[in-house]
Amino acid sequence: MYLRELKLKNFRNYKEQALNPSRGFNLLLGNNAQGKTNLIEAIYLLSSGRSYRTPVDSELLRWGADTLYIKGAVVEEGGEKSIEIGIRGSNKRVKVNGVQLSKRGELFGKLTTVIFSPDELKLVKEGPNYRRKFMDQEIIQIKPAYYYVLTGYNKVLSQRNSLLKDSMKGRANIDTLEVWDKQLTEYGVRLIYDRQRFIKRLSGFAKQMHSKITNGQEDLEVTYQCCVGPKEEESLSDIRSRFGKRLQSFRGRDFKTGVTNFGPHREDLSVNVNGIDVRKYGSQGQQRTAALSMKLSEIELVKSETGEYPVLLLDDVMSELDLLRQEYILGNLARVQTFITCTHLTGVMKKRCDKGKVFNVNSGIITTEG
Repeated sequence: MYLRELKLKNFRNYKEQALNPSRGFNLLLGNNAQGKTNLIEAIYLLSSGRSYRTPVDSELLRWGADTLYIKGAVVEEGGEKSIEIGIRGSNKRVKVNGVQLSKRGELFGKLTTVIFSPDELKLVKEGPNYRRKFMDQEIIQIKPAYYYVLTGYNKVLSQRNSLLKDSMKGRANIDTLEVWDKQLTEYGVRLIYDRQRFIKRLSGFAKQMHSKITNGQEDLEVTYQCCVGPKEEESLSDIRSRFGKRLQSFRGRDFKTGVTNFGPHREDLSVNVNGIDVRKYGSQGQQRTAALSMKLSEIELVKSETGEYPVLLLDDVMSELDLLRQEYILGNLARVQTFITCTHLTGVMKKRCDKGKVFNVNSGIITTEG
């Protein structure tokens, strides 16, 4: 899978711009605040329907404009498709091959991307929310139906928490808790089932990736800390039985705190390097390398699940990595369309990306080098 063409109109600092990227490496070169990251954001928007930088669509419009338009031509084995996104005020329309989509979930899988930005380095270093988000976003890309399950779970969780808060004030009908518990269980069981299988596969790819990056010096283990226990490859019925019992056991605490204390929304991943919890005891370099291994392993996982390589978006991360890591990334991504933002070209980039394209970005104007 690759992006053959990208068109922008009134997106961020771009008035009107078209880009014909290489199927391989695409280096977006320029000083800070010129629009390099905006290009990465536009590509990500075509794949997910949302920005990874802001939840407010109106912030994506060029200053003074009331509408924006993005179009991408995506090529895969089955042929070519077009993805269009138009925003006017708070109204957003998404079309695939000219047909307007009614739900955001219908867009997933049409253009698959893996993004790695400085924020992704927090995947290992920061709290569990980053790792849950990582799991959910990647499962959605390979199994779009997961999005609807996750959305359903979060809605029921919100309703259940509202009931618990009202109960603390003596205003709730406690009998309705059974209804929310049943729905929470059904959604939660399906989330756990998919997360178990995803992490088992991802862990294998990440282990191999990390060993190569560290020249066999480090062993990476990524483990799913499941809310119903550490068992693997369970059936839905097995998970459902244990989920229901544990949810019941937390009821007393839930009524005291006014929130749901058990479920997939409380889960985490453990990340160990050579048997040591790298989140707590690893050096900054080890944490970065572990995060890099986990993100890059998505590429092979997506390929194994969908039959197509995703588009890789590297936003301002090359400067965060030493030459050894840069060499590894650029030397092993020849089959993947890759967009890299940078302020200057390193020797490794010049060596490895000689067959790609270099785009100079200056105040929202893109020119092709050479």
